[in-house]
Amino acid sequence: MKNNWFLLLPLWLFVPSTAAVWPQPSEKIYFRNPSFEDVPRASASPKGWHTSTPGSTPDILPGAWGLETTPQDGKTCVGLVTRNDGTVENIAQALAEPMKAEGCYNFSVYLAHLDKYVGFNGPVRLRVWGSASKGEKGSLLASSPLISHSDWRLYTFQFFTTGQVRYLTFEAWYGPGTTFKYNGNILLDNCSPIEKCVRA
Repeated sequence: MKNNWFLLLPLWLFVPSTAAVWPQPSEKIYFRNPSFEDVPRASASPKGWHTSTPGSTPDILPGAWGLETTPQDGKTCVGLVTRNDGTVENIAQALAEPMKAEGCYNFSVYLAHLDKYVGFNGPVRLRVWGSASKGEKGSLLASSPLISHSDWRLYTFQFFTTGQVRYLTFEAWYGPGTTFKYNGNILLDNCSPIEKCVRA
């Protein structure tokens, strides 16, 4: 037995010091109702979500306004529109736990566009805002490219927080470089958990 201990001891002594900083399992913040599941209807936020703009609510699809689309996950998705009067729709949620200040985070969401959306037919993009208080958009964290495709495609957003983020808001917004406002739409479905960035 004593000989076995002497054989193991040198191996333990030469374990690289970098072992202390090997990657740890990433922390995750899960959305409530990440696939926007609820009863299909117009001008309503799915369970677990709310709008930050009173009187300007999203639509739960398919079914709202007679619109038909196949969700990427589950039975429903959500549609947001922009308007030619400069108003836009958004959807927000209080996070299960806040994102810390000066942190690096990422998450993914499936996005699509409907060519015909009761007159709100133009392609738009998604903007992601983070705030400390309900009803505020706070700081712009990320923005998607213009979404003009009708098929579901996965988009991953990576961003850095400047302050603590307790609320996340998804907002429909006009195309990059656009100088005029127009009627448009974007569809969202199946959000992944928010994760801390994995650093080398």
